[in-house]
Amino acid sequence: MVMIRWMQNVSKKWLITTIAIIAVIAVVGVTVLNGGLKKPTQGTAAGSGQGNQRAAARQFAVETQVVKMQEVTGGQVFTGSITPQYTTNVSSRVAGRVTDVMVKVGDVVKVGQPLAKIDTSTLEQQVAASQASVAVSAAQYQKAQSDQASGLATAEKQLAVQQANLNKALMDQQNTVAAAKQQVALSQANYNKALSDQQNAIATAKQQVAISQQNLTNQINTYNQNLTTAQNTLSAQQDTLQGQQNTSSNSTSSLQLAVQQAALAYTQALSKGVKTDIDTALAKLQAAELSYDQAQQTPSTSVITAQSALTKAQADLASAQSSTIVQTAQEQLNRDLLALTTAQNNLQIIQDSNQQSLQKDQLSLASTQAAQDTNLNVTKAQVASSEQALVNAKATDSLTVSSAQYQQAQVALKNLQEQLQDGVLNAPLDGVVTAIGTPVGQNVANNGNLITIATMDPVQATVNVSEANIGKMKVGMAMKVDVPTLGKSYDGTIASIHPTLDSVTKSYGVDIKINDPKHELLPGMFASSSTKSEGRKAIMVPADAVLSQPSGNAVFIVGQDGRAKKVTVKVGTLTSAMFEITSGLKEGDEVVVKGQELLSDKAAVQVVQPGQEGKTQQGQGQGQGQQGQGQQGQRPQGQQGGQGQQGQGQQGGQQGQRPQGQGGQQSGQEGNQRPQQGQNPANGGAQGQGARAGGGQ
Repeated sequence: MVMIRWMQNVSKKWLITTIAIIAVIAVVGVTVLNGGLKKPTQGTAAGSGQGNQRAAARQFAVETQVVKMQEVTGGQVFTGSITPQYTTNVSSRVAGRVTDVMVKVGDVVKVGQPLAKIDTSTLEQQVAASQASVAVSAAQYQKAQSDQASGLATAEKQLAVQQANLNKALMDQQNTVAAAKQQVALSQANYNKALSDQQNAIATAKQQVAISQQNLTNQINTYNQNLTTAQNTLSAQQDTLQGQQNTSSNSTSSLQLAVQQAALAYTQALSKGVKTDIDTALAKLQAAELSYDQAQQTPSTSVITAQSALTKAQADLASAQSSTIVQTAQEQLNRDLLALTTAQNNLQIIQDSNQQSLQKDQLSLASTQAAQDTNLNVTKAQVASSEQALVNAKATDSLTVSSAQYQQAQVALKNLQEQLQDGVLNAPLDGVVTAIGTPVGQNVANNGNLITIATMDPVQATVNVSEANIGKMKVGMAMKVDVPTLGKSYDGTIASIHPTLDSVTKSYGVDIKINDPKHELLPGMFASSSTKSEGRKAIMVPADAVLSQPSGNAVFIVGQDGRAKKVTVKVGTLTSAMFEITSGLKEGDEVVVKGQELLSDKAAVQVVQPGQEGKTQQGQGQGQGQQGQGQQGQRPQGQQGGQGQQGQGQQGGQQGQRPQGQGGQQSGQEGNQRPQQGQNPANGGAQGQGARAGGGQ
């Protein structure tokens, strides 16, 4: 962890060291001009009295920042670097010597921009030779085309004649076959009509037979019914006559008995001798005899009627038995059956006759079609032969070979011309040049890597996140990315989370897409990231503004009198570049963020804009300055700057210019340690022991 933090702040530490050396040189120069430099005691600039004199003699150039409430970042810090979205190696498609490289490392290039040139003199000679070969092949191809044209005309003429013959044969075949088909259709129609007519006649005959059969059945039923009726009537009349006769006989017997009874009564009356009784009995006897005589002499009317009915019934029975209606119906049925048989026989005759005629016409049609097909096939074969001759005339071997040679020469020329164009390498995409693999004058092989381009739009930082924290990372999460090299922070969002665990670091890579509208970031820059906000605000100051001293953590603020004032503070959450101040500062204070290492309490200061830390009221200075044991508030004891020769600088020398020959070892501890924190930092580091970059630890 110490090494990671050392890497994180090494660039900023060089900057601070440079500023300190420049300031020391300026102080030494001013002191010499005022009467000589006195040796400072340890822990002080040169003693309290001399320090005040030097402070009064000049003002220290510092940068300040107004204290205000800011959002507290998540505190969890993850380190990594600025990485391109992807890197492209621009390789040469031709081999040769590199004659010009038009870009340098760090250049921003656009797609299509020329990058380098390769010697193509040999290719130019090959292109000239290939152009001559194309011209020869074109002439040979034109001659082959001319030779083909004459043969093609003859073949086309012959094909036209054979095509006309084929058309005529097709027309003849169509007409002949059509006539034969028409005859077959006519025969079929006649056959169908005769068959239909005869079938209708048979149907009519069958219908008539059915009618006659039904009539015969009806007549037989009628005959049987009439005969049965006559027989029944005769039997009934016979029974009636017998009954009447029995009745008449019974009546005569009764009359005869009445006569006998009357005679007996008369005899009895005579025997009695009573005249009246005799007369009465006689009268009754006479009446009975008269009735009996009349009954014997005159038959009964009912008997006569019954006799007549019996006679009629006998006549009806004889008539029914002698009826001819059944015979007549049978004769009609026989005639109808004969007509049906005749019609059926005629149907077979018609079928046989018309079937033979139809088959004859069908055979004629098949024969005609076969003959026409044979003729047509012969004509088609002749046309096919002419077509093949035309194909042969169109695609002769000589023309094919000439065409292939011509195309081959054109392709070879095109390839050489493309290779000639490939002599200039263009950028395939927008990006930043990160490496030049082949310098000017060196030969490059085919597909050899010349230039490496990294895409920086969009720009991203790739940081390492431990297994314990990777579950908190989500794609789209807002993050804050600090780049110490530029001293700036950027807003970003997580674009992707690498799915593979690094077996060495036991961490996962997380890509953070950064909003960098000014395109200030370059690949490889050290970067640290933390979650963007904890949802609360606090006083936040740059970590470099806080000095760790035996008496506690402190910062310098600029008072209203223009002098530095040391203020003891307590620190809270630590991010990659900012400390939360929990006490000692308030909103509106003007805290020193650069140049505080050289300050002492009540030192006169001059607030300058970023980039002007080297400007002083005295302006130019020259000399050698050795940074010994630091003043109060200066970074640790024993920091040796070596020979910090700045040379004759322009007024207010440039920030960031490293002194030549600086190489002393920084071995101090107090100034190299981060301030003792009042609480555990949110990034999980050890309390109060986060070493700043540039320390000897």
